[in-house]
Amino acid sequence: MTTLYKHQKDIILENPKKCLIALGCGCGKTLVALSLANGKTLVIVPKTTKEDKTWEKNLLMIKNHNIELTVISKEEFRRDYKLLSKYETLIGEEVHLLAGLTPDTRQRNKKEIPKASQTFEAVMDYIKTHNPERIYCVSATPTRSPMCVLGIAWMLGINWDFYQFRSTFYTQVKMGYRSIWMVRRDKETKERLGKAVQKLGYTGRMSDYFDVPLQTYVVKHIPLSTQQQKMIKELPLEYPDPIVLTGKLHQVEQGVLTGNQFSDSQIFDTGKLEAIEDLCEEYPKVLIFAKYTEQIYLIEKYLSDRGIKCYVLNGATKDRGSMLHEAESSDSCVVIAQASISAGYELPSFRCTIYASQDYSFVNKEQSEWRTLRSNKLDKNLYVYLLSGKVDNAVYKCLEGKGDFHEAQFYETRS
Repeated sequence: MTTLYKHQKDIILENPKKCLIALGCGCGKTLVALSLANGKTLVIVPKTTKEDKTWEKNLLMIKNHNIELTVISKEEFRRDYKLLSKYETLIGEEVHLLAGLTPDTRQRNKKEIPKASQTFEAVMDYIKTHNPERIYCVSATPTRSPMCVLGIAWMLGINWDFYQFRSTFYTQVKMGYRSIWMVRRDKETKERLGKAVQKLGYTGRMSDYFDVPLQTYVVKHIPLSTQQQKMIKELPLEYPDPIVLTGKLHQVEQGVLTGNQFSDSQIFDTGKLEAIEDLCEEYPKVLIFAKYTEQIYLIEKYLSDRGIKCYVLNGATKDRGSMLHEAESSDSCVVIAQASISAGYELPSFRCTIYASQDYSFVNKEQSEWRTLRSNKLDKNLYVYLLSGKVDNAVYKCLEGKGDFHEAQFYETRS
């Protein structure tokens, strides 16, 4: 059995029946939720978490024998929720992925309703039908968007008004021939959203509970090669659509360009590889994030050719639990992970994290930084961001401002 920390014991002692558990990554949210659960318990998780049997392993670490645990992926839940029986406890892990509520509306039976994902509608339908006695929404990043916070509130039975919430946290702006809802970014609105989250349950970062060592963040600007500069000048002729062009520009800044039905994928000279190699010589264990599959394999080949042991973590990875265990047990190696695979695992013996390229999601950026910083092995870490061009820099700036990057906004800004 594991020993719980004070902040975990305090929540369990209060014994809330429905709440948000928004403790920072590595602060033991899973153990808290399992300790609070009672009776038949259904946990909705990302597919990879189900494959890793994370919740079953955590259940063995606590003394709660009052639950009958069922773990289901969100894809399985969306497909089969109408076939599921009543569960006394419902837990949503990475609940920001379940609360897919948007500020847009659509028509249903001649009535205007909020536009939402099929998964969120399935969750709400299940809650309405079976009314679980206990509901726990688990996430280190519940403020993925203001509408995500509203979706979580609805899951917990708190009926905040959609239109009032939208007018508070969004503003409607014209973009081309259409209007879109944009998140308000002013300080006052951000603080108001934070207070709204606190009303839903328990919040806190690792630094609130532990003496976290100083973490170091470094930005390295890598000049574009002549080959990259030449291709960037040619791209607008081949990709006149500004949104598509932005994505292709970002790829070339990483040294790759994905192909299509008319052309094969291409590889370009990039100074990022040398920068990565230099850091791998300094640190025995390095975690590298990259957005594009082609870039992942480019990095893997480059490092493998130089005798560095590499592990790849992406959608094609089989038995990732065993692979990550092997990497964590190794004295010297590199893990190259898809930038969108940023949660549900830990590598606490890795002291250096490199962002060869970043995913466009702030949530993935936030989650990724906690793969190496865990409460069970606190240490100093180095985070290095490699930036090579205008899109690279725009993505970094946007994520540092705690917002998602959008190609359309980048185009509008450039225009």
